[in-house]
Amino acid sequence: MEPNNRMGEITGNLKKDVKDLLSESANIVTGFFKRGLCTVRAVADKWKAFAQSVSSAADELMKPPFIEGPEAPTANLHPAAEPVVTVMESRDRNFPVGKQMTLSEANEYVRQMDASRHEAKATPHAVKVKIDYMRGDTSDRYWLPLEIGSGRGGLLEQMEQRLASYRADPERIMGELDFSKVDAKYRDDFQASFLPFIQKSMDDLNSNLLPFFRNHCSITELKRSAEALIPGMGEGRQAQYQAKLDERIAALRQMVNSGELKQAPQQVQIVQSASPRQAAPETPAKPRQSVRVRLERLKEGQAAQTKLPDRARHAPTRPKQK
Repeated sequence: MEPNNRMGEITGNLKKDVKDLLSESANIVTGFFKRGLCTVRAVADKWKAFAQSVSSAADELMKPPFIEGPEAPTANLHPAAEPVVTVMESRDRNFPVGKQMTLSEANEYVRQMDASRHEAKATPHAVKVKIDYMRGDTSDRYWLPLEIGSGRGGLLEQMEQRLASYRADPERIMGELDFSKVDAKYRDDFQASFLPFIQKSMDDLNSNLLPFFRNHCSITELKRSAEALIPGMGEGRQAQYQAKLDERIAALRQMVNSGELKQAPQQVQIVQSASPRQAAPETPAKPRQSVRVRLERLKEGQAAQTKLPDRARHAPTRPKQK
């Protein structure tokens, strides 16, 4: 065999070995985010750094589906969009694969279905969902395994419990992260790279992503409370009020998505859209008058007290009788 052909064969084998390694590592990394251990974008960035450390030609050799493919975060989300939940894996007829809901809808729906199945003492069903959302200037995706009928509550309650269990028992993470399939030559480097990443991700999900999701659900509750006022308004004001409310809610969601608003407000004020009769009642006139009267009486009392020493000082002194 000629030297050039031999070198070509060796190079081809090396590329094949590296590609196999990258493919296997990508499969393992996919398991990370599908267990709810990290977001897709975060682990994709971490995998790309690892792949580049293995081969400078990693981008040419392969791009796993979580970087360019069906598992990559949705790119066309609106900056003011509420996170969208999609059922990805399920054997529960109440959660057909492909079913989509907003985050707040899914949170409540999971709570209701979980309670119903739990009360019926039925076997819990495993359901896996993905949550697409905007955070900052980029979109991201988070996968979350759920148990419907376990009595664990809504979507966010189950997310919180899952994160708490991982954080309380780091050994559980080690048990789920199977590094044995990685080529022995790269196994230590792979584990050294990804294990600290997963541990740090647990804190980020608990401290940042979970409150982010809760803020969106809180905004939905605010909207419901504000919409409860609409039936009491005149027909001519209802549409205007609803339009203003929708505008305000969209602004709040965009502020949460951009990071400008860290905590959802406790109430939504749509002052411009309600007539005086429909606006929140102001302090009645009578109490304001009574306060004014009390102030005037207080001033009169103070004036009397300031005059009393003056009269006492100039009053004639009567001689004592013997």
